[in-house]
Amino acid sequence: MNHNHPNTFILGAPKSGTTSLAAYIEEHPNVFISKPKEPFYWSHDYPGLKRRHEMNSLENYLALFEFATEEHQIIGEGSTNYLRSEVAIEEILKFNPDAKFIAMLRNPVEVVHAFHAEVLFSYIETESDFEKAWSMQEDRKNGKHIPEGCEAPQFLQYRAVASYHRQVQRLMQLVPEEQRMIIVFDDFKADCAATFQKVLKFLDLPEFEKTDFPKVNAAHGHRFPALSKLVLDPPAWAAPAMNRVRKSLRGKSGWVAKLKSNLRKPQQRDELRPEFRTQLCREFTTEVRNLSALLKRDLGHWVQVEDFGDEASLMGDASAGACLLPDVETTLVASECVK
Repeated sequence: MNHNHPNTFILGAPKSGTTSLAAYIEEHPNVFISKPKEPFYWSHDYPGLKRRHEMNSLENYLALFEFATEEHQIIGEGSTNYLRSEVAIEEILKFNPDAKFIAMLRNPVEVVHAFHAEVLFSYIETESDFEKAWSMQEDRKNGKHIPEGCEAPQFLQYRAVASYHRQVQRLMQLVPEEQRMIIVFDDFKADCAATFQKVLKFLDLPEFEKTDFPKVNAAHGHRFPALSKLVLDPPAWAAPAMNRVRKSLRGKSGWVAKLKSNLRKPQQRDELRPEFRTQLCREFTTEVRNLSALLKRDLGHWVQVEDFGDEASLMGDASAGACLLPDVETTLVASECVK
């Protein structure tokens, strides 16, 4: 494997801290993370997302890592749809059998709510009312009410996006234990710094002291909606030129990040109605129960609500705290610093 080929992949789930983790480990002098963080190259079942970054060839994809040097022990990217993709992990292993994978998992009720806001921000979604968008899933599965220009109709299937059991099962079946790490977002609240160090250990990186863990990719909206739409969802006549601009900006992370920051503004998400939150909890109960058994950790609190009675307590069959990797804790930490 060439010294500037990727060897580490942060898979998702979306809105589970992957952007923060990538930003944190990128501070290590032996780590190189691609720009953009999510090229979507290996998810061949998401062709629209690949086109967004002109990832139509392996040559274009590898160009994202051309500035990595021999000192970069870890060369990575973080396309969050790889975890859900039916083909991405297998394709990556064909490319690099020794690749390492990190998956981050968050309460699915929180994820679907946050992810709706994210795809709305990216103009993949156009229905601003999340409850209505949730109710449209079946129609959209049948090709109805798909927004014009939507690059990833799969992203509008919110239930499937946050149904981790099968996704993690595929990861565990395909990837040897020593090459995979699973981080549970809730735990990160306990100790961001400790998790960071455990990730470095998993990646076999030299010690690196870090004490500041700011929020990255917190809830946001557009400061200049018309300009943002032109950049993120250009009309057909402007798309080729916009794609050329994006391509020319790769690798120029400093001022590009500042520009993107200036185009965004902090924005609180609307609270879920209690009745709708209860509905979501019920819909994800079996999914969370199965994931708990797979990870040997009780995650029942994710879907526990007051009117569940004893249903949520059925999660207790999974033993908490079990490790899935030798010498590395695989149910780790996520944090308030990662929204």
